[in-house]
Amino acid sequence: MSYLEKIDGYLDSLKIGKSAMVDSWFMMSSPTPILSVVIAYLLFIRIGPRIMKNRPPLKINKLISYYNAAQVVLATMICMKVFKLNLFRDGIIYAGCRYPANTLNPMLLDLGWWYFFAKFTELLDTVFFVLRKKEKQLTFLHVYHHVIMALYSWSYLKFAAGGEGAVLALLNSAVHVVMYTYYLLSGLGPHFQKYLWWKKYVTTMQLIQFVLMLTYCAWTYFSPRCQYAPGFTYFISANVTIFLILFLNFYVKNYKLQKNRQHKTMTNGHKDNVNGVNNCNEDVIGDICKGIPNLEDIPCKVEKACEEIIKDGKEYLKRRSVNSFVPECDYDSLINK
Repeated sequence: MSYLEKIDGYLDSLKIGKSAMVDSWFMMSSPTPILSVVIAYLLFIRIGPRIMKNRPPLKINKLISYYNAAQVVLATMICMKVFKLNLFRDGIIYAGCRYPANTLNPMLLDLGWWYFFAKFTELLDTVFFVLRKKEKQLTFLHVYHHVIMALYSWSYLKFAAGGEGAVLALLNSAVHVVMYTYYLLSGLGPHFQKYLWWKKYVTTMQLIQFVLMLTYCAWTYFSPRCQYAPGFTYFISANVTIFLILFLNFYVKNYKLQKNRQHKTMTNGHKDNVNGVNNCNEDVIGDICKGIPNLEDIPCKVEKACEEIIKDGKEYLKRRSVNSFVPECDYDSLINK
């Protein structure tokens, strides 16, 4: 048998999943559809910013609001489907053990497909960033997380769907209900700012989610009562560990260090504030906006009243009142999806 024939035989084996019913569903017949989407996604990340380079960012705030609302509904529906499986009849600890990896329960498989569909549609997060020229949000964490979750959710449903995945889907979807609710409210304008004091706790919820996932994977792996595919447990545990490290790094950079910079800026503010003029050479008090060519274009909250801000010999933000906002506030950078 030639090398190419071996590859063809391996690819043919991938076309046969654990359930003929699953194989007939959208995107589930073979790896080709999902791999094609992922490749197109990665190419778009490379090509999209170049296409948008000399074009203005698209004004799609209303579309994104509808999208965020749809994600809230979808994540809520997934949580409801998990509870309908009656996983917790034997307690929380053994919830995932109710359905082994070889189960063909149609409700569980249906849950798996909707979870995959959610991860599939979440790739649009990146598309919106590119179309709005928010390339700084295209971090390794963002891209890696979206690609891995799309591939994982597809392969888990195709070959090894079980109760363990249902519990993990519940944890992840519950966090996404809160996260996309935040995005929805933040996109409705500055009037909702006072209701978004809890933004940093969303990342904290994500970190707690990863710790619970790792703990649960370890428990189900060593418990003789749970029967799962070890390969998928290894894959899940390894990637959750990577997510935990990346999100911890994000949390430290965006909240702990930001708080230190704000404190330093406010401490030095008395030295820089002369005759009512705030010399803003690096940071704007409030959300950190560094290296900005034109402060008037930045949708940041102004925490400190000042008649004018001088940057590079030019005046900005004349007679801006305390706690005022520019028309559009960009909160995307505060939480990494």
